[in-house]
Amino acid sequence: MKKTLPKKKEKKRTGQESRRISSSERRQEVLRSRIILGCIIASIIIIAALALLLPKSSQRFRRPVNMGELVGVSSDVLQYTDAVASACREYDIQEYSTLLMALMQQESSGQGTDIFQCSESPFNTEYSNEPGSITDTAYSIRVGVETFAYCLEQAGCKSISDTNALKLALQEYNYGNDYAAWALENYGGYSEESALAFSEKMKAQLGWETYGDPQYVQHVLQYINL
Repeated sequence: MKKTLPKKKEKKRTGQESRRISSSERRQEVLRSRIILGCIIASIIIIAALALLLPKSSQRFRRPVNMGELVGVSSDVLQYTDAVASACREYDIQEYSTLLMALMQQESSGQGTDIFQCSESPFNTEYSNEPGSITDTAYSIRVGVETFAYCLEQAGCKSISDTNALKLALQEYNYGNDYAAWALENYGGYSEESALAFSEKMKAQLGWETYGDPQYVQHVLQYINL
């Protein structure tokens, strides 16, 4: 009896101790779970806040998309909106996408196959460089957008907000033949006077009765509010 009694008391204390340890561990587990849950919730809140803030703070590092609002553009032109936007992304001139829709309106009103009237562009390498030779609207869009991207480069136009350089690029699209470089050298950039003078110069040089459209810039911009 004396030998077994202490053993029974020791067994009873061990069981109580085990229950106390188990209860303590559960409390610790609950505490850890709450801490982990709190961290997860905090992370979600931080990520959500960053998702809202980052686009605003990074706008200065990205080109705007689809600047401007079209005015009086036909449905025949509007059907090519997505295709033009896609080509503009390809050539990294996204912000000019809407402007190019206005340019298409002036060039063709969305009629025919060479909707950007760019058959004579040096970037047309699949068809002859004769007016209206392009018979694939998708190809006309690609060549037209690539040509305009080149005109922007020639005009030194870095943003659609740079009005003077933008006008120079538009007139370059209509004239070609290094009008932008000529206008910058002789007139300091685009002006209605320089557009008319270049047309007269090219008419005399080529022996033609007409050359391009000296009012091309105004004709394109009538279809868009920038």
